Amino acid sequence: MNTKHPDWISLIEASYNLEGNDSQWLKRLIDHASRLLNLGTEPIGWTFRCTPTTFKLGNFSEGTSKALTYVARMSHTLASEKSLDLTYRTGVVIATASELVFPRLPDMHKMFMNLLKGRMQDLLVINCQSGIGSGVSIGVLLKETSTVTAQERRRWSQIAAHIGAAIRLRNMAARLSIDSPEVEAILDSGGTIQDARGPAKDHDVRDKLREVVRYIERSRTQVGRENVDEALNNWEGLVSGRWSMVDRFDSDGRRFIVAIKNDPAYPDPRGLTPRERQIAEYVGLGCASKEIAYTLGLSEAAITNCTARVQNKLGITSRPELVAFFAPNGFRRKLAETMLSGRQLLIGAYPLVNTRQLAGLSETERDIVALLIAGSTNADIAQRRGSSEHTVANQVQSIFRKLSVRSRGELVAQLQIKSY
Repeated sequence: MNTKHPDWISLIEASYNLEGNDSQWLKRLIDHASRLLNLGTEPIGWTFRCTPTTFKLGNFSEGTSKALTYVARMSHTLASEKSLDLTYRTGVVIATASELVFPRLPDMHKMFMNLLKGRMQDLLVINCQSGIGSGVSIGVLLKETSTVTAQERRRWSQIAAHIGAAIRLRNMAARLSIDSPEVEAILDSGGTIQDARGPAKDHDVRDKLREVVRYIERSRTQVGRENVDEALNNWEGLVSGRWSMVDRFDSDGRRFIVAIKNDPAYPDPRGLTPRERQIAEYVGLGCASKEIAYTLGLSEAAITNCTARVQNKLGITSRPELVAFFAPNGFRRKLAETMLSGRQLLIGAYPLVNTRQLAGLSETERDIVALLIAGSTNADIAQRRGSSEHTVANQVQSIFRKLSVRSRGELVAQLQIKSY
């Protein structure tokens, strides 16, 4: 699917060119992506919002033919929930429908063939998730069934990390200026620091930013662009889990690189730190530690350690169990986030707790059960209640004895799963 001398770096550069509305920005992405795909048919791009319970199409790339737009809209209108799950809620970045959807959902294959009247046999879709419930897709109709190579999966996963970061940047673009608090460092193309604010003032951080700029600039040379995999590896989705590096041109045409705070922002409904929540969300999408490390600009060891902390805090014993909880099409689909007494909590869209099982608990123990279900640690509960961790630990053990469970995981299963 690739051209002989593809310029993958140009697609990253186009992603971080934030000018224009969504349709115009998408058009630039599609123009560059089409040269990489080189499939002989017109690609189309669209934005979307996807939560565990909802899916909504956004804007299409400017200049897309009416016929292709109609096919894309109708395909989504007729798509089953399982089809949307497979396409948008499994974390798959690139796949053909004949690989991912049609074998599992034969009715969707029939729908596709009827809609296209047999003129096309397959569909390639590339999904770029922002990590905060929004994304961009690139779709190409194929005249023959096809499969995606391992190399394409690797490269498009890296590209998707940058497009996802660019989506987050576009959300703040209207308020961004050189003086915005999100702008934490300004460097010239040689890596020299022109200004640094907040965490970027740290000596080690400044050294890291200088090094990253030099790597990025090397990737943007002609030689760098030709060595595709090295160039992509050198330009990660974020720097140190915090910054996107974006060009800014001065009035005299001089180019600077601006470090903008752009990590995915999440509320904290389960006692997790923002970084732990970020990583857990990507784990739920089925991303491997190596993919998450590239997307967030962190080491694989940092991802592994953070995943272990999340499992420990939530009382989850394995990564598959963590994936099952955070998967967009998993247990959380039955939950919604809300504010209660100033706390962000997960609640059920319909009764999830069998309250009869709580009859033998004291009022204090019931309050603690609510915090346990929300994922709070003993330390967090102690702080919220103004007591000691030792006291909370004793109260938790009392709750476990009364409800005949041995862990937080069993507690959630005992109270929630039986009620639906």
